[in-house]
Amino acid sequence: MNYNNRVINRVFTRSVITDLINIGTNEVYDYVVQRYINDPESKTHGEIISEIYAHLSKEKRNEYYYINTLLNKLLVGIHNVNTTTALSKVRIGRAVADVVMINGEGKIYVIEVKSELDNFDRLFNQVSNYFTAFSKVSVLSSIHEYKKVEHILSKFGELGDAVGIYVLSDNNTIFNKAHSREPKLFLERLDYSSIFKLMRKYEYENVLLKYFENTPKVAPAYYFKTCLEQFSQIPIITAQKLVFNELKKRNYIEKTVFDGIPHELKSIVYFSELSRKIPALECLLQTYYRG
Repeated sequence: MNYNNRVINRVFTRSVITDLINIGTNEVYDYVVQRYINDPESKTHGEIISEIYAHLSKEKRNEYYYINTLLNKLLVGIHNVNTTTALSKVRIGRAVADVVMINGEGKIYVIEVKSELDNFDRLFNQVSNYFTAFSKVSVLSSIHEYKKVEHILSKFGELGDAVGIYVLSDNNTIFNKAHSREPKLFLERLDYSSIFKLMRKYEYENVLLKYFENTPKVAPAYYFKTCLEQFSQIPIITAQKLVFNELKKRNYIEKTVFDGIPHELKSIVYFSELSRKIPALECLLQTYYRG
């Protein structure tokens, strides 16, 4: 990937958007504007960001583009943001899941994104780690990589057969039944430690209090280990469900607020906890660019 593609990708990051909100400028953003936008001084930041995103869609669509499209399709097109929680970059064992979604019906989506810019060398390690905490896992890739993903997964036996495959078409559609397969339930690798480590301290305390009505009374140095030992006494499917109920409480945002975020920025605002700065973001997007 050349420098120009890399720098365009960097526009849609928390640091760049935060700079624009806080101080109205950013070196990376200014470079891309001057390089790709005609007559930027006559356009608002909202118009410019929309043009940059459109350029990204015509070039090599990066991970942000995939995740942002997925978020728009699931939280806007299929599920309700008031009842569905999405998480990004979730550490599971020795891997990090790109997207985890928990909807109001208790269905869990764990999706590994493989954009046109990614390789597939670590796919087995990634999905096998995901199955230590989640029962269903999918891969999202380009429609042109469907057969490649299917072939790679076929080498993993029953585990690979359980992995769902979704594709991003050239028209930016996802979940086309003709070019996808749904994930299957796979429970053989579930591990208490992996499930437990999805949670923050207050979350695993909530789980223990809900199930046992108490938490361990031990010295701080032994607290985490003892909590994990207590957690491991819960039937694993029940334990998993209790954890998902806690995770679902994260990243809450009102639908009216979410709907007001431009589709190009929904992912960065949602996952970077920038929703508190939406009034300032709206002001920025209506402001004309000054190079």
